[in-house]
Amino acid sequence: MIPVVLASQSPSRLQILRDGGIDPVIIVSEVDERAIEDEFTGSVGELTTALSEAKARAVTDRIIATTPPALHGADTVVVIAGDSLLEFDGRAIGKPGTAERTREVWSAIAGQWTQLHSGHTVAVLSRTPQTNGPADRSGADDGSVIVDENDRTASAIFELSALRSKRSATSVLIGTPTPEELEAYIATEEPFHVAGALTIDGYGGAFVDRLDGDHLTVLGLSLPVVRELVTDMGLLWPDLWTLQR
Repeated sequence: MIPVVLASQSPSRLQILRDGGIDPVIIVSEVDERAIEDEFTGSVGELTTALSEAKARAVTDRIIATTPPALHGADTVVVIAGDSLLEFDGRAIGKPGTAERTREVWSAIAGQWTQLHSGHTVAVLSRTPQTNGPADRSGADDGSVIVDENDRTASAIFELSALRSKRSATSVLIGTPTPEELEAYIATEEPFHVAGALTIDGYGGAFVDRLDGDHLTVLGLSLPVVRELVTDMGLLWPDLWTLQR
């Protein structure tokens, strides 16, 4: 089994991997997304790939610098990173963050076709010629494995051997909630924290009329895309499975 690191704190991405048989170690990238967005000049789709790659590189650098005990026993580690943005009228719509901004977003997108872009980056780390260290995994209350910043080794155990990125897009027809429905949705605060001010796996799912494409792209991580990246780098997808059904 090859351990997987998810470079994200997204509950949706974690659940997608778990549903696909993968129980990842979680290392949040802490990348300054706003700084990247402000300087980027490409398309919305290209921006999601740039963001996912920045997250993957940040996490791989951290693993190489100070490998967490959970990965000490591995010869190969796969890092998965993703980022999503909703595109409407040629512009990116990220996480609105506030009730006021959520109302602005919904006034523009209600009843309209939009594009949800998800960028994916997979990095493969290979063990350097060193003695294996002991494996140690600690769990959070929800069962996920979280790295303790105070419990790391100072030696470099891994090196980056491959990194690839690919994006996917799904067309989304946004519904038209009533003013009362929209205010109730805003009161949940769910739209504050998701790209495009809605998510199909929560309260917002009732306000999406139609999808044209991969629904996992809308949730932030397309397993077919990730599998393609993994296999293109010479790894067997089932070797990533850790959960028994």
